[in-house]
Amino acid sequence: MTSERVQLIKVRQWLAEWERVQWREGLERPKENFYVGSISLEKLRKLAGVTTRDVSQRGDPDSIQGYQRMHEENQSKKINRFVHFGYPLSTSQNLVPSQHEHLINPGWLPNAIIVNVIPSGSQRVKGGRNAVVPKDLEVSIGEDQYGSHLNIPSESEIDKLQKSGSVFVEPIEIIDGQHRLFASDYGEKFGNDYQVPIVVFDNLSLGWQAYLFWTINVEPKKINASLAFDLYPELRRQEWLEQSETIKIYQEHRSQEMAEALWSHPQSPWKGRIELHGRRKRGHVSNAAFIRSLNSSFIKKWNRGERVGGLFGSIPNSDGSSTKVIPWKRSQQAAFLIQVWRSISKSVNKSQAEWKLAISRSAQGQLLDDFSPAFSGENTLLATDQGVRAVHNIFNAIFQDIPEKLDLMSWYAGDALLEKPTEESIDYALKSFQNMGKANEIIEQISEAIVNGFDWRLSSAPGLGDKEKKVQSAYKGSGGYSLMMKELLKVLGSDENVDSMIQDAANDVAATLIKS
Repeated sequence: MTSERVQLIKVRQWLAEWERVQWREGLERPKENFYVGSISLEKLRKLAGVTTRDVSQRGDPDSIQGYQRMHEENQSKKINRFVHFGYPLSTSQNLVPSQHEHLINPGWLPNAIIVNVIPSGSQRVKGGRNAVVPKDLEVSIGEDQYGSHLNIPSESEIDKLQKSGSVFVEPIEIIDGQHRLFASDYGEKFGNDYQVPIVVFDNLSLGWQAYLFWTINVEPKKINASLAFDLYPELRRQEWLEQSETIKIYQEHRSQEMAEALWSHPQSPWKGRIELHGRRKRGHVSNAAFIRSLNSSFIKKWNRGERVGGLFGSIPNSDGSSTKVIPWKRSQQAAFLIQVWRSISKSVNKSQAEWKLAISRSAQGQLLDDFSPAFSGENTLLATDQGVRAVHNIFNAIFQDIPEKLDLMSWYAGDALLEKPTEESIDYALKSFQNMGKANEIIEQISEAIVNGFDWRLSSAPGLGDKEKKVQSAYKGSGGYSLMMKELLKVLGSDENVDSMIQDAANDVAATLIKS
């Protein structure tokens, strides 16, 4: 393998106080130095681009651990124009540079692009599947009598692999500066004379990369904290953020966004039934209740010692030692919630359970509505705060307990899927989720089991005897949340018609669940 060298300056940054840091999995002790150098932006572009969103595969920016970038094409286009023509032509798209040469100025990019060298054989996800850094593309940092240097493969080696059509991971990932990196993809190339400064870390863990990104971009208020969690799902499980308000702010922002998606999307059974302005209406649930239910379930922050985390937040590993993050986009998260509620509604429609039939008999005038009165009427727990939280908690608990068995990491919705949960992007995600066979099967089985195996009538529903009213009254108030959760877990743990993995997960969660 032929290679080239990029000269580096070794920078040692270490303090005695840092020896007191509690190094742990994902945040292991890093090397005591990094490096500074310069490289052609075009050459860096060839070496780095897989764990960031490139032009051809920007729909799948996630690494195997959930390391994610969000690339905005317009930003890279602006940088390309700035590099070639400087300011003010970079901000004046309607001006033709050849006709306004007196406005052309240098487009300097003096701020360093921060990169990490990935060892050969390391895995990331590309195009929805695992890929590795090939040995032929290995990048390494060396030392000799002349100082430090970066050993990089020749451009011919990179071109050969790209032309082969094989899926591989480039050996450098960008920690900060991806829009500068991708700028040459959106206009005239820069050529090898246009170099950029780089700061080089050697095999820095994804946890520390997330930390570094945070300190560069969020703490100085360069970007919104909620956006940062979208850029780096890895941040959602960082213990150094637990003492700040940032996790709580992120959770509430995301829950609000999910509630709005459920309220507005045409395929959602909750379309128009979430009260956003504090009004109370039978069969509707308040926006605040939806947000609280999501915060306590899908977007819950996992705390050490607990067995249940949020499917959209951080999930404890089976041994409880650390957490993982499923790198779904927000549009995928919204689509998953809609799919869950569609399945519940469908199961209610099909059900012949006595509680469902009793509500239907007492609400003949609602039988022509879009949804069964047993799902959305004034006498069902499914249309109350308690019922919504119970459904969210049950599905979150089961799915976060067995994500590997359901292959949730593999849900790749394609290049057309946007991060933002717009109606179009949710439609696309719903369609792609139909390919998740086992996950859909489990959603349907859970829905049918809890609809048919539990009495969802309110204590005020017509036709209840005194004993039944007393049982149903127990689900009122704050204590009703945990009681309903326990009863639903019993239903799933004993239902012989559901997959054994559901039974096992329900019994596992029931034995260890920490009360919300």
